[in-house]
Amino acid sequence: MKIDYEIIRKEELTGSIRNMFAKMLEKQGKVKGDLSKKADRCKFLCIVKINDKISGIGAIKEKTESDFSKQKASIPELKDSFQWELGYLYVNPEYSGKGIATNIVRLLIESYGKGNLMASTEISANPAMVKILEKFGFRLYGKPWKSDIHNNHLGLFLKFE
Repeated sequence: MKIDYEIIRKEELTGSIRNMFAKMLEKQGKVKGDLSKKADRCKFLCIVKINDKISGIGAIKEKTESDFSKQKASIPELKDSFQWELGYLYVNPEYSGKGIATNIVRLLIESYGKGNLMASTEISANPAMVKILEKFGFRLYGKPWKSDIHNNHLGLFLKFE
């Protein structure tokens, strides 16, 4: 199995990358809105190809400000400490458990460099992602909230530099 990871900067985005990213977000099924525009919110994208087939994605994107709100994590005082969010992570299920998501996170954090970073993820429905975030220094802050997309409880994970 040949696995290739590629980091793409916002300035390098093309129409085909945007379309491919949108298709992967559609497969993920946990992002709402115009998926074709989501790549444009990103500072960096990570594209994973397994045997030359797109099989995973991740990004450093503009933060989701509402995650800090009283209706969600309820820590609005920390909102201004964060500009960027680790997100849009997805690996085709047939490749789960092979360390691909961990490598995506590592490469994105390395590309991002120093600075505070946030992430939100499902707490009990996605324990593997929680472990990955914790491995890279993220910690759960605030209170969990129920997603209006998939009904699972989300948590806000913060990494301070």
